[in-house]
Amino acid sequence: MNLRDDRSVSDVLAFVLVFSIIITSVGLVYSVGFSSLSDFQESEQKTNAARAFDAFSTVFDDVQEGRAVARNGEFRLNGGTIQLSQESEFTLEAQDSGGGTLWSDTATTGSLLYTVDGTTIGYENGAAFRRDGDASAMFDEPSFLCQGDRAVVSLVVLSPNNATTQSGDGNVLVKARETRTEVLYSAQGSSSAAESVNLSFSDSAFGDAWGRYLVDNGWSDLGSGEYGCSADTVVVRVTVIDVEIPAPQ
Repeated sequence: MNLRDDRSVSDVLAFVLVFSIIITSVGLVYSVGFSSLSDFQESEQKTNAARAFDAFSTVFDDVQEGRAVARNGEFRLNGGTIQLSQESEFTLEAQDSGGGTLWSDTATTGSLLYTVDGTTIGYENGAAFRRDGDASAMFDEPSFLCQGDRAVVSLVVLSPNNATTQSGDGNVLVKARETRTEVLYSAQGSSSAAESVNLSFSDSAFGDAWGRYLVDNGWSDLGSGEYGCSADTVVVRVTVIDVEIPAPQ
């Protein structure tokens, strides 16, 4: 083999080597980059859903606090499902100094839930949450107070009105309208027989987040899913809100 043949073979080997490197690099970039891009898009979708539910929380607060009789909030499904669940229940009980029951009531508060790719974003009883797997976190707090011998609990009951479950990729307009607001129980000041109010909940998708919030805000963990607030001024009110979720556009 002469010098020219050696150079030809070298050029061919170099071309094959460079071409192989390019093809391998493109394959790696495509597979890794596409996966990373998909993960990023999924993460952004869930973050945007949480922002939307933060806005929903404001919508429901406006209705609950009397700033509006009705409000709407728009939401993009992006392949997920939004629904009004009627499972979560909250029980409240006012007690006297001997632990006797002065008043008690249980409300099925319901939850507005958006589920996509193993993540649930929700609004429940005045608070907004995100749940991934078995872990949940509250990112917008309810209208609860346990401080200085005072306890105020504002329950928000979400009641279904016509369509309450939608799936797909379009935009949905969540409609909220107040139907009733009333004080369920009131005990005022040191002349009151009330010494504490206890709260418990069941069938909530965000139970661990509720527990952390209550303990961090003055409530005592009494065990078995029950929390107590020492107070001689106790106010428990409820707002019932009709919720309708028409078909996506």
